[in-house]
Amino acid sequence: MTNREVGIALLGVGTVGGAVARTIAEQRDVIEARSGIRLVVRRAMARSTERVVQAGLPVEVATTKIEEVIGDDGVDVVVEAMGGEEPAATYMRLALESGKHVVTANKEALSKHFAGLVAAARSSGRALLFEASVGGGIPLMASLRQILAVNRITRIRGIVNGTTNYILTQMAERGATYAEALREAQQLGYAEPDPTADVEGYDAAYKLAILASLAAGRHIRPERVDRSGITGVTPEQVAEARARGGAIKLIASAERDAEGWRLRVAPEFMPGDHLLAHVRLNYNAVEITGDRVGPVVLYGQGAGPQPTASAIVSDIVDAVRFGAVLTPEVEPE
Repeated sequence: MTNREVGIALLGVGTVGGAVARTIAEQRDVIEARSGIRLVVRRAMARSTERVVQAGLPVEVATTKIEEVIGDDGVDVVVEAMGGEEPAATYMRLALESGKHVVTANKEALSKHFAGLVAAARSSGRALLFEASVGGGIPLMASLRQILAVNRITRIRGIVNGTTNYILTQMAERGATYAEALREAQQLGYAEPDPTADVEGYDAAYKLAILASLAAGRHIRPERVDRSGITGVTPEQVAEARARGGAIKLIASAERDAEGWRLRVAPEFMPGDHLLAHVRLNYNAVEITGDRVGPVVLYGQGAGPQPTASAIVSDIVDAVRFGAVLTPEVEPE
C-alpha cells in the first residue's frame, strides 16, 4: 500500500475542532495502517493562537483568515467546526469552489443551505460529507445511503438530540428539576451555555430537515418543521409517564403521504413497549422505514466531542478515498 499524506484545515478549534485535532494526532498511525492515508493538520483557523496550541497543534498552522485556508494548495479537506449559519455556510461554499473536500457537523448551516452547498460540491467534483451533523457517532448517513439505494423511505422517526434526552432522563430517573438536569448537561459538555437551540427543538428540527431532504432528494427547509421543545414539560408530566411504564421523549418525525412530507418535533409520551422509551442519557436512536427493508433502527451517542470527532475523521478518510461519489443528490426546493 502506497501511503498518501493528506492536508487538513480546521475552521474552528473549540470543543469539536479541538477534539478532531486530538483524534487525528492520537489515531494517526491506526488510520494510516488501515487506509494508507496520513492526516496532517496544515491550517487551523481560530480567533486566537492560544486555542490552536491548546488543541495540541503547532502555532505555525494558526490563521484568522479564510483566504489563507482556501488558498493553501497543501490543504485537501476543510473541516468546518465553527457552528452557526454564517459565516460557516459561506466558508464551506468557498472551500468547495476552491477544489477542497468539505466535512462538517454543522446541522444549522447545512439544513438551511443544503441545495446550494451540494451544487457547489458537485460543480467542483468534491465531497460534501456530514455524518456527524445528525446522531453524533452513529453511522446514520452511511446507513441511509445504503437504504436509499433500493428503498423509497416512508418514515423517519427518532430521538436526535442528546441534550434534551439527557435532561428528560435525569428528570424521570432521579426526579431532578429541569434546571438541575440542564446544569448537569452543561457541565458534561452536552449542552451549550445558551441551550436554546437544543431545549426549544431547533437543533432537532435542523437534523430532521437534513434527513428528510436526503429521503426526498430535494431541499426541505427547517422552517417547514412543526416545532416545540421541552421547556414546557413539567416534573409532574414526567412522573406520570414513568408511572404508566413509559417516558416523555423529544421525538422528531418525518412521514411521507400523498401530499408530501409532514415534519414534526415535539415532546411525546412513548409507551414502555416502544424502543424509544428506553433510550437514555445523551444517546440517540433513529428508526428509518423503507418500502422494501421495513424499519431499521440505529442507536448510539448523539452528543459529546469524542463521538462527533470520530464521525468527522471517518468522513475525512471517506472524502479522500471516494471523493465526489459520496456527495448526496439534493435538488433545490
